[in-house]
Amino acid sequence: MNTVNIYDALKQMRELTKIGAPFSFEYITFNSSKGYSEGTKKVAKALLRTGYSREQSDKSEILIGYTVEPETLPRWFYLPLLMKFNGMKVTP
Repeated sequence: MNTVNIYDALKQMRELTKIGAPFSFEYITFNSSKGYSEGTKKVAKALLRTGYSREQSDKSEILIGYTVEPETLPRWFYLPLLMKFNGMKVTP
């Protein structure tokens, strides 16, 4: 299995979003306010969306906003918990 650095994966996600090309990814869920995980989540067709600014959240650097095609509901994942991007294993 091919690998990709976590920050290179995020850069590629941003580039694909810019041209409107959905991508797939997998991450470990985590709800920090409730302190629990629901395990791994697989997303087949996603695009990034605008996240929080530094003034809005102390997690703005690691909390990544996305939408799932064709829905437009806002969703989030923690960047350090990203496991796969477009079939590639994500490494720190």
